[in-house]
Amino acid sequence: MVVVENARLGYGDRTILDAVNFTAKAGEITVITAPSGEGKTTLLKAINRLHAVEENAFWMEGSIRVDAGEGLKDVYDPACDLYALRRRVAYIFQSPVVLPMSIEANVAFGLKLAGNPERDSLNAAVRTALVEAGLWEEVADRLDQSAEQLSLGQKQRLAIARALVLEPKILLFDEPTSSLDSQATERIEALMQRLKTTRTILLVSHDAEQVKRVADAVIGL
Repeated sequence: MVVVENARLGYGDRTILDAVNFTAKAGEITVITAPSGEGKTTLLKAINRLHAVEENAFWMEGSIRVDAGEGLKDVYDPACDLYALRRRVAYIFQSPVVLPMSIEANVAFGLKLAGNPERDSLNAAVRTALVEAGLWEEVADRLDQSAEQLSLGQKQRLAIARALVLEPKILLFDEPTSSLDSQATERIEALMQRLKTTRTILLVSHDAEQVKRVADAVIGL
């Protein structure tokens, strides 16, 4: 669950969003819509404090709380562990982020950062994530090959698998299909529908038809 109350967001002396209030429930796809440049991505990044890695002077007033399995917690509480937050609240970018390494290493990257688990458990986690992302059957026989050889749609599902391997409870999708063809878009939409059964999903989308197909709730900014 994600609960946003009286949120006001901006950069420097510029206010991007004001008086934002909504609740995104577990087991649903909540779609955030607005015209281009109206703050959709700014809001999505604020939920797992991704702005902290940017140089811009971002600020937030109000409250953003998430329940990632341990009850509602304020993500802007000074005691909030950013690493733990981003492990439980994963962000999937508009353009798929593929690391210059093998398919297997891409998926395992986050787990290794978290403590380099034993090889057998690492392999099992990678396979589970790829299966859940709907990519295992397409790559099972070439896990050691470069991920950069994958199609664009496969790269996006690989990026999702890399997030899923850390077992997040909340998934933030920032227009994940905007650069994909219709077939790849259909696969991502079907994947989100499967993933929502055990997670909270927020999706930024400018595609009205997509909103009709996948949204359980719609937030207009």
